[in-house]
Amino acid sequence: MTSDFTEVLRENLEVAARMQHHLERSHQQISDDVLLQPGQVSQLDDAQIDRLDLYLGRFSKLQDFITSKLFRSVTLASLEDTSQDISLIDTLRRMEKYDIVHDFDDWLRVRLLRNSLTHEYLTDEAAITENINAAFSANEILGATLARVRKYYEKHIVKGGKG
Repeated sequence: MTSDFTEVLRENLEVAARMQHHLERSHQQISDDVLLQPGQVSQLDDAQIDRLDLYLGRFSKLQDFITSKLFRSVTLASLEDTSQDISLIDTLRRMEKYDIVHDFDDWLRVRLLRNSLTHEYLTDEAAITENINAAFSANEILGATLARVRKYYEKHIVKGGKG
């Protein structure tokens, strides 16, 4: 069973790496368009909007994948009991313990941002601008977290003999 959990984690790391690669490409493509100032959203052309929309979608998908799939597979491959992890807060606290999440509050903000991007249809241009800028800046948090998951996998799962 252990090797099954390790294999799932390895596969999830590969998926996350591909997702991150595509997110990085989108991040580079919008770098000239952001950080936006109030009033600029209504001035964006269709190509800029398409690039931003693609970036925001990729950002949301990667953040969701990390919290819903990758973190859980890290816990299972570590042979930890996940029955008590019933909330995102539980999961993030466990990832802090593994030194994967360095700033709990940053991760909560990223999750709330993802929820806002995914579920809210904002009409307030200032709020839209704030969300776009926050997602652009939060890219670094996702990349650093994935690097720490890879490091944990190599140090504690592969070399630790759990796989």
